[in-house]
Amino acid sequence: MVENKKNELRKKEKTIFLTAMLLIPIIHFLVFYLYINLSSFTLAFQDAQGGWTLDNFEYFFKELTAADGSIGLALKNTLLYFVVGLCFFPTGIIISYFLYKKIFGYRYFRIVFYLPSIISSMVLVTVFKEFVKPWGPVGLIFEQLGHPFPAVGLFSLEETATTTIIIYTIWLGLPSNMLMWGGALTRIPQEVLEAACIDGCGIWRELWSIILPLIMPTISSLLIFSMTGFLGAGGPILLFTGGASGTSTLNFWMFNQVYSNKSGVEGFYGVLSAAGLFFTTIATPIVLFVRWLAEKIPAVEYI
Repeated sequence: MVENKKNELRKKEKTIFLTAMLLIPIIHFLVFYLYINLSSFTLAFQDAQGGWTLDNFEYFFKELTAADGSIGLALKNTLLYFVVGLCFFPTGIIISYFLYKKIFGYRYFRIVFYLPSIISSMVLVTVFKEFVKPWGPVGLIFEQLGHPFPAVGLFSLEETATTTIIIYTIWLGLPSNMLMWGGALTRIPQEVLEAACIDGCGIWRELWSIILPLIMPTISSLLIFSMTGFLGAGGPILLFTGGASGTSTLNFWMFNQVYSNKSGVEGFYGVLSAAGLFFTTIATPIVLFVRWLAEKIPAVEYI
């Protein structure tokens, strides 16, 4: 009888403990995910006084389609960053593959490519800005080649500012994916590569017929992750230009609207919510389609 009461007490204490531990993530989900998203959804259809309206969407679409609209320019730059990053997606695979094959000087190149991931972005931006100034190495090279270099710098002209930041993001974005590629390549059984070498398989044939199929799950996952954030693509706009010279992206535009709203007027928060709702509606089917397409590619199983 006493033993049964002790068992029941232990079960009760265990239930109380598990319930208390589960309450933390449940409350976190309800407050910081469900409540925040529902509030953002309703805010898109409200004005500053809390009345229901569609003015937020009207203002958003006006800025989106206007020739000199800030949202349209931000969307154009965002898609440009995404397309460039997608084009250099195979480059990261090829570079990682040759580093994996330990080509001549691979230790030096590994340091060069991985260096941006361990240095503060503030330091990298400062160094890069000095590097491309008229009196920096790039300006001196242009001077030696006899080509005119903008006296105001590359970041002060709309024709060169976004392109210069994109070049920076390409170098900065390579290491993150290369770490993923490196991890996937190290899992490939050496016996497979040795058998291919015995059969006379060349380096490019090995990459196309063996390496790519074996790391296809990693490629699919990174492609899906890239697509989920394609509307958030961009560079360190705040550190480089602060949105000037036509360099603003969607992320920076939203940040700037909130940061510059010092009066605390809630009306423009509705426009931001409307923008977020619109872009979410556009992005969701695209991401789901890419995921469906990636799942159609057969994965090679190996240990």
